[in-house]
Amino acid sequence: MAVKIKLKRLGKIREPYYRIVVADARTKRDGRAIEEIGKYHPKAEPSFIEVNSERVQHWLSVGAQPTDPVRVLLKITGDWQKFTGEPGSEGTLRTAKPRADKKERFETAAKESQATKEAKEDKGSRAGTQSRATKPAKDAPAKESTAKDAPAKGATAKEATAKDAPAKGATAKEATAKEATAKEATAKDAPAKGPSAKEATAKEEATAKEEATAKEEASAKEEASAKEEASAKEEASAKEEASASPSAADEGTGGQAKAANTPSGAETTPATPAAEADAEASDAHAETAGETAADAKASAESGSGA
Repeated sequence: MAVKIKLKRLGKIREPYYRIVVADARTKRDGRAIEEIGKYHPKAEPSFIEVNSERVQHWLSVGAQPTDPVRVLLKITGDWQKFTGEPGSEGTLRTAKPRADKKERFETAAKESQATKEAKEDKGSRAGTQSRATKPAKDAPAKESTAKDAPAKGATAKEATAKDAPAKGATAKEATAKEATAKEATAKDAPAKGPSAKEATAKEEATAKEEATAKEEASAKEEASAKEEASAKEEASAKEEASASPSAADEGTGGQAKAANTPSGAETTPATPAAEADAEASDAHAETAGETAADAKASAESGSGA
């Protein structure tokens, strides 16, 4: 039976870690193992490698064949060099530094922060004492200078008031003189403004009257033109009616008879086509009536003779 020294994978996705096992070559990668002889964590920094050197030497001497990854790990630990007799049996394995205890780290951090606070407080107290010592020395010269400046300021103020008094009197006189001149100018302008206002009102009244007369003349002209147009239209309509009516000469004797029957004082009215048709119909009816009367007389005479 062929025996191999290989890696058995454990862990989650993208977080693997391995066991170095001795197993039958026919078993699957994560199958049943004969013995576990080491550990390998590739995600640690540096990589964690732990091998039982005695069991490795035993299985190698028995004839177990390591896979390529396991052979590399055994070279790093130096077990492969021991088995083959090559130099470098001490290996090149790197180990992580031992981690400090959490309590110890907390205590050291607390001590450092306390020391920094004390240093800041010492600096602040020293600066306060120095500023207090320097303030009185600075204030003494300032008080002396203010005491010296007080009389000088009083004298300058008096001189300034003495100078300003004549200047104020002169300015008051100038102001009164300017007011008097302004009043005279307004008094002169008042009479001049009166006549000009009257002239302006007279001009406005004259223009208003002219406009009123012009409007009246325009309205009178419009009325006259309207009357002339109305009379011209009446004359034209009368002429058209006279030309449209038939004359008595064209109608013949019938027309003369009708003219004779009409009274002299009555006005002749033009005959329309409907009136002419009615007159013709009445004439025809009179003729037929006369014919019937003549026939009746003839028949009567013939009857009496028989």
